[in-house]
Amino acid sequence: MLFTERSIWTMVHGIGLGGGALMALTAALFYLFAARTSPAPSPSASRALAAITAFAAAMVWLTVLVGTNIIFPPYRATPPAGAVDLSQFPRSLIQANADTAWLHAFAMESKEHMPWIASMLATAAAFVVVRYRSAAVADASLRTMAIILLAVCVALVGFVSLMGVFVNKVAPLQ
Repeated sequence: MLFTERSIWTMVHGIGLGGGALMALTAALFYLFAARTSPAPSPSASRALAAITAFAAAMVWLTVLVGTNIIFPPYRATPPAGAVDLSQFPRSLIQANADTAWLHAFAMESKEHMPWIASMLATAAAFVVVRYRSAAVADASLRTMAIILLAVCVALVGFVSLMGVFVNKVAPLQ
């Protein structure tokens, strides 16, 4: 079968939600970075920044929740005793080969924790931008804090996405 329910959920999680989160985070980061040299933003520009930042935080949370509750359980499924075909058990398939065991030990362990950190940081950045609107752009310290939070989120989400590509290349959810 070309597409299974598991593979579709993997694509929704990685490409749809994760890609959307990464683009929204980058857009918010770009806006804040570009606005550092401009005068005070208009109310509509402040609303747009607040909306994209809140959207980015929501997308990161959706990605994390879908990954944790829908993608992760089939990945960790334990094969029955004596199973030879491990294609339906990605974690066991990865750990069965010494060349790919690092993917579980490093990549998946990172993917279990870093996305939660990114979602919390994205929420903090969204809170600051929504709460302070134009002051978040005009005030250098607020803007710098929001830029740093969003930059860390972009780095974490980008890293976790890359690790997901590696894991899915070796042991896709089928």
